[in-house]
Amino acid sequence: MKMEVGKTYRVKKEIFNFKKGEILILADKGYQAYYGEYNFVFVNEKKEHQYAVLRDGSDEDMKIYHHLDEYFEEVSTTKI
Repeated sequence: MKMEVGKTYRVKKEIFNFKKGEILILADKGYQAYYGEYNFVFVNEKKEHQYAVLRDGSDEDMKIYHHLDEYFEEVSTTKI
């Protein structure tokens, strides 16, 4: 699953500090090569920022990164 900045996602399965059913907008994403980290910044309904950092060196993190569709689904609305 390719997640795109500005799109709205529903949490399908609890992960990190994200709760099932929560609606989030992906505000920013990127990759820091020096640290080997995939960074995701989400904004929730309360306009609070929530972060997810997945590291290349972690098998568990890479399993999540390669199967983001198990944890998030795109929803058609952009208003939260």
